Amino acid sequence: MKEYVDIPQTVDELAERLPTLGLGTERVEPHESDAVFDLELPANRGDLMCHVGVARELAAANRSAIRLPATAPRRDRSERADAVHVDVREPQLCPRFTAVLIADVRVGPSPRWLARRLDACGVRSINNVVDVTNYVMLELGQPMHAFDYDLLQGGRLTVRFAVPGERLTTLDGVTRVLDARTLVVADATRVVSIGGIIGGTETEITASTRRVLLEAAIWDPSMIRRTAMRVGVRTESSARFERGVDIGGADTASARAQQLLIEVAGGRIASDMLDRYPSPQPPRQLAVHWPRVGRLLGIEVAQAQGEVMLRSLGFGVTKQGDKLTVTVPSFRRDVERAEDLIEEVARHHGYDRIPEAMPVEATAQATRAPILDAQHAVRDVLIRTGLTEVLTVPLTTPAVLDGLRLPSDHPWRAMVPLRNPLIEDHTHLRTTLLAGLLQVARGNIHRRVMDVLIFEVGRTFHPSGAAVLERRGVAVLMTGRLLRGAWNTPEQVSTATFFHLKGVVESLVSELRIGRTLFAPATVPWLHPGRAAQVSMTGQPLGTLGELHPDVAAAAELPPGVYVAELDLDEVLRHAVFQPQFTPLPKYPSVRRDLAVVVPDGVSAAEVERVIEEAGGDLLEAAELFDVYSGPPVPPGHRNLAYALSLRSSDRTLSASDVAAAVGRITGALQTKLRATIRE
Repeated sequence: MKEYVDIPQTVDELAERLPTLGLGTERVEPHESDAVFDLELPANRGDLMCHVGVARELAAANRSAIRLPATAPRRDRSERADAVHVDVREPQLCPRFTAVLIADVRVGPSPRWLARRLDACGVRSINNVVDVTNYVMLELGQPMHAFDYDLLQGGRLTVRFAVPGERLTTLDGVTRVLDARTLVVADATRVVSIGGIIGGTETEITASTRRVLLEAAIWDPSMIRRTAMRVGVRTESSARFERGVDIGGADTASARAQQLLIEVAGGRIASDMLDRYPSPQPPRQLAVHWPRVGRLLGIEVAQAQGEVMLRSLGFGVTKQGDKLTVTVPSFRRDVERAEDLIEEVARHHGYDRIPEAMPVEATAQATRAPILDAQHAVRDVLIRTGLTEVLTVPLTTPAVLDGLRLPSDHPWRAMVPLRNPLIEDHTHLRTTLLAGLLQVARGNIHRRVMDVLIFEVGRTFHPSGAAVLERRGVAVLMTGRLLRGAWNTPEQVSTATFFHLKGVVESLVSELRIGRTLFAPATVPWLHPGRAAQVSMTGQPLGTLGELHPDVAAAAELPPGVYVAELDLDEVLRHAVFQPQFTPLPKYPSVRRDLAVVVPDGVSAAEVERVIEEAGGDLLEAAELFDVYSGPPVPPGHRNLAYALSLRSSDRTLSASDVAAAVGRITGALQTKLRATIRE
């Protein structure tokens, strides 16, 4: 670093200074007579991924000038000026491409100074030609590639998309099959490198190489990120291109490499440098009103001091009173607005010199969105029923749904795929919360935690044309004991059942004041036949609940007796009432009458209750089912339902005739509408 800028600090002082510039120092290691700093860089500072970039920061911090390496190679154009041909077919993804031919190269080991510096940076020395390209990359931040010119078919390079099925054996020895989304560099007949990432073995530099075609190009960062992930290789070159490389420095880096190749490999420059740069980017100019710097930072920084800071960092500064017009150098891709320049001033002035102070502006009291309050209420209800909340990843894979016995046309199978999945088990967005709860239960049971009472409130994702429809849902899973350590409680009482799960759902419905809901038998692929129900309100389905199907439980490696429910939370909350009106306590006593009704097995209790409520009118306060019986003397195919009817008037004490009339209306409606028999 000292060859670029004078550094008066000791190693320890420098290690303390670098973090104040935003360069986190992870460790400092000795290397022969030098010290190697391992820096943690901000993701948006691609210009710092080289020695000159860090030296520029240190020069600015020391108010000194940076000494850039010499880039004036000696030229010998004894060969044809048109020896290099380059065709860039995708200029938006490769906005600049330079190439130059260097002849009479003697490939061999690098001199000790070059190999030693590469080793200090963790780069293995290969040969003097390849080492020069790596050295310039580390020095100036511009990745480069050297081709054996005599192995290029047709003596030309073309930047294009690969033809599906084209193959390239890359420098790491792996043969890769390319697709039409991969941008490559090709000669007249074949692919010779994956643009900006890695070269191929067929044109690599070897001991027999005599002529080198040196490439220095600029590649689109997002394209490099996608391609590196897709082909499964990440290199020093791709790491720099992903963060952004100085488009204005490609020719300088090429000239620096040419000079070094002449010095260490005895080459001569045998062609003009070809520079395909069809759309030169004008420098960005930003206006900064200096009084605004003090308002944003909370401290006053002298304008003259700020000008010196910005100029030392490579910015051009023109002053007009308290207004500065700042020209942003091409290597600072991260500086896009005036606030970025003010941040540079703060950084080099010293964050530690900015005093801590509370803001003086008036602030408004924050409010939480109503939907978040509603979800909090749902969580509160479920936690009070004894459940534990879990959070699962909303990413999944279609294979997870195979164990749920879903038909091929089930809506859950229509999943939204990810464009760039990170792992093979996270390729799609989930369409159900149930699969995540099953995985949580399996993980607990494999660790011998047999009592699992959990729920999740989250989002599911469903394709809707070109858009993605998000739905809020709530799912519950119960298995094992509800009561732990109750020595005097029978196992059949303390173990979770369908009715415990139904009670949880009823508690949620009751506390959200949704209104009357109907539990009706249903056929659900992932639930046990005859032990599944659908929850609905006014004909609108809210969700399902029941015992997990034995095949589904076996596929999920779960024991029998797992009970699950999943509700559409958006639909549930649409009917919820969070601000109920106050109802005064009753002034008059209630009257209880028991009613025994014999109905066919096909008539549900919910249907009986609906008829009772309609016929009871305003006097009926509650109808509670307290017994179900089948067997003699009840006829076969029938069952007896016993209800406790609670009757009350809000304006008087009910007389015997009032109660008799109300009960008569109820029994008459049951006999007429359901052909029920009333037992005395």
